[in-house]
Amino acid sequence: MKTLKGFPKRYDDAPGATGDEWVAHYHKALISINSGGIVVMYGGHGTGKTRMSWELAKNCRPKNVMTSINGIGWTSAQRERPAIYTTAVGLFLEIRDTFSKDSESSEMQVVKKHTDAGLLVIDEIQERGETEFEDRKLTSIIDSRYASDRPTILITNYTREKLAASLSPAILDRIRENGCGLHFDWTSFRKQGGI
Repeated sequence: MKTLKGFPKRYDDAPGATGDEWVAHYHKALISINSGGIVVMYGGHGTGKTRMSWELAKNCRPKNVMTSINGIGWTSAQRERPAIYTTAVGLFLEIRDTFSKDSESSEMQVVKKHTDAGLLVIDEIQERGETEFEDRKLTSIIDSRYASDRPTILITNYTREKLAASLSPAILDRIRENGCGLHFDWTSFRKQGGI
């Protein structure tokens, strides 16, 4: 993708990722992303999950990333939808910020920004409050993306079972239908002196 928003800057100059398992996960995720699926990355800290989302955002070509923009008169143009990275806490803080009377954005605008992204990455999904409000918003965003064949990546340090227990049945059904789960079960790259 051409436009990446919110991704950690530290990856801009990072060396290439290595490891047969990491590369195999990357290729499996890329297939799912390019077909509009939902990829769930789970495992310990420092195993390259966020780094992989950045690599995928740079290299993926999802089927619904272009949008038409009607210009003045007979002109029209197309632009690529951005890949957006956020944490779960960041997403819900951004939504809650719209409740302020001097907010420059509406709740609908913030939700639309995330539902319309060419690729949406939500990191640290385990850090949300798991309130009814947050569950409804998360389900709504993922359901809208699913309906439009727009890919989503969910990243967590939870186990697969613990994450499944924290998500709504609707999200789990979407993941089962058109997604994949990737277990990052190797030693932290930080401990290895890698990524």
